[in-house]
Amino acid sequence: MGANFVAEDHARRVEQVAGSPIAISSHRLGNTYYAKAEIDQPGAKARIAQADGKSRQEAEGKVLAEVQRALGKKS
Repeated sequence: MGANFVAEDHARRVEQVAGSPIAISSHRLGNTYYAKAEIDQPGAKARIAQADGKSRQEAEGKVLAEVQRALGKKS
């Protein structure tokens, strides 16, 4: 049977991107970090982007770049 993984090293922060509050959350599962970005407003928890990477910085960087593209802001 495959290895059992437990999500660890959780983090969450809110950043303003193109005037919108964006919640960026991440966690590690095994050797991979996963990140997602959502609009941080009541009733508007729409996921904008998700990504993975070998580090938290890589995964969150990919997500933030995608959010900036989606909201029309150049990095």
